[in-house]
Amino acid sequence: MKTAYKCALLNCINQYLKTANLRKKPRPGPETWKLRGAARPAWEVYDFDTRYVDPHIKALEEHKEKMQRSVNVLSVCRGRFAEDTSAENDNQGSNDDLFKPPQPHCRTYLSLLTQLGSLHLSRKNYSSARSSFIEAIELEGYHSNSITNARYQLMNMYLATNRPSAARKLWNMLPTDSSAWIRYSAALIEYVSWNLLGEDGSTQHIAEKALGDAIRGNVYVAYYLGWKDTFDKAMEYTADVVEYGDGNSGSIMEAVEYYGCGDMEEEDERGLATWLGTEGSLEWVRSFVLRVLNSTANYADLKAKLSSWETKLAKEEESYEQESYEQEKESDSGNDEQVSVDQHEEEEEPDLLMYSGMFRTAMDWLQDAGEFIKSPTDHYIQHVVQEKMKREDAPNYPIVEEDDAQITSDDRESYADSEESDENE
Repeated sequence: MKTAYKCALLNCINQYLKTANLRKKPRPGPETWKLRGAARPAWEVYDFDTRYVDPHIKALEEHKEKMQRSVNVLSVCRGRFAEDTSAENDNQGSNDDLFKPPQPHCRTYLSLLTQLGSLHLSRKNYSSARSSFIEAIELEGYHSNSITNARYQLMNMYLATNRPSAARKLWNMLPTDSSAWIRYSAALIEYVSWNLLGEDGSTQHIAEKALGDAIRGNVYVAYYLGWKDTFDKAMEYTADVVEYGDGNSGSIMEAVEYYGCGDMEEEDERGLATWLGTEGSLEWVRSFVLRVLNSTANYADLKAKLSSWETKLAKEEESYEQESYEQEKESDSGNDEQVSVDQHEEEEEPDLLMYSGMFRTAMDWLQDAGEFIKSPTDHYIQHVVQEKMKREDAPNYPIVEEDDAQITSDDRESYADSEESDENE
């Protein structure tokens, strides 16, 4: 009995010792293996540990997960940076499949990029300014409504640096933009190409078509250009509008800003200033406007556009008064901080009614003087001017009536010789 008990006790002790030894010294894994011979190079290159995690594979998997979570906004949202993603405009022609640009970050980036281009332009770093403006235009898109003036500054830079081919490419990329800065620049370039340079493919019809598109975009600028001397007597404080620079496309404030660039004391190569430096350009605009206004059958739509300036101006004045009334109403019901901010903004904003009144005054002067019923002239056309100069410089041959004898070529030569002898004497 005692022997059986001792045997059972020894078995329990041995079992316990075996278990303890396994816990203290676990079975060695593959990481402890050391290969020799031909397998040694493979062991040095590759780790046979099944628990080993390759850092490169892990980095690749983390990168794939990150790419699924992140979006390259500059690539995915290119051309839609100015898109309004507010709840009110979600259903206005938006595509649900497209990734919506994060606002206001995209619009802020456009603003900063345009400011960077303006800084380069002020320092005459034209290449850097062009890159910034083009990037802003491509990110914003080529639609008609633009929240920045990058395209307008780029067009003015092309005119100032005498790059008509680049300017043509720009306005062809913006077919729906009716801004005065784009359309009137296009008309000026076509006029110079046709009348002053006489380039192949440039005709009077193309130039007048470009001017007609510009008038459809902003009718006020056509009157400013055609009768500048009269408006110079009526317009004042145009520099304030040029510095503010927030006129909507086709509005009277955009026209005042365009016109005011020609009255700046500093050198300004945009707006009216570009027309003043081009021979015969203002006379061409005035002659075309008079031809349209006095036509009976041709230019029907353009004539209606030129004649509707008063109705359009009245609508702008009514809209301005309504917005001013709503702002005053909100300021009365808002808190003190909001009231101070609104009042500060109202002080900086130019008064549309004042400038529209000046425009009406000048138009009344022109109508009273009968300027709009005069016949158009062609003195601005270069070949007409050259023919006139040739007639003035040509010798005065005697006029022969039909009953008198005809002058022969010998008689003309003898007459010319007599004229030269008289001049020598």
